[in-house]
Amino acid sequence: MDGRADDAVTIGRWRGVRIDVAPRDAVSAEVAVAIAGVFSYEIGRNKPGGGLGNLDTALGGAITRLRADGIFRAEPGEVLTLSAPARPIQATTVLAIGLGNPAAWTPGVMRQAVATAARETIRLDAESAAFAPSLLDSGLDPDSLSGTPEAMLAGLFDALPDDRHPARPGTLSRWLFCVGAARFEAVAEVFRDSFDRLAVR
Repeated sequence: MDGRADDAVTIGRWRGVRIDVAPRDAVSAEVAVAIAGVFSYEIGRNKPGGGLGNLDTALGGAITRLRADGIFRAEPGEVLTLSAPARPIQATTVLAIGLGNPAAWTPGVMRQAVATAARETIRLDAESAAFAPSLLDSGLDPDSLSGTPEAMLAGLFDALPDDRHPARPGTLSRWLFCVGAARFEAVAEVFRDSFDRLAVR
């Protein structure tokens, strides 16, 4: 299952991986591994909203329950793996990637999170993955998110094997960044511009 939905836009290819952007979330993305960023708490709300809220609901509240119990603290770089989730989740594996304290968030935190997610996806030998940052879902101010697309792409580039360390046959070939439907075309263009800048370095 390569997960290419009709609403996905390809922004480039890097080291054998097609990179797409789509107005989807971790529930609806048709990929092998669905990934969501998770903070240690939400700003101004009791639980996550949007796509992250949908994912948590589809998992029977597992993410927020395990976080509340201290089993998954959502510290930066911490990974929670949930296998064989039930429908409506399309993926066969869900990863929650810790983003830490939302008040201390920077694009650098997102770069680390995407790199961690990509390395874990490669370790799982999955062919496709989708990453939902969950920033707005967690209450962050949209005006504070400048530089996020470039940071996410940089994190992916950090993790993808190069010619000196090639991926095994049949491994990751498609990566999807999930973004909101609002202003999707403009956001996709920012991703394209960011890809073009990073790809020439």
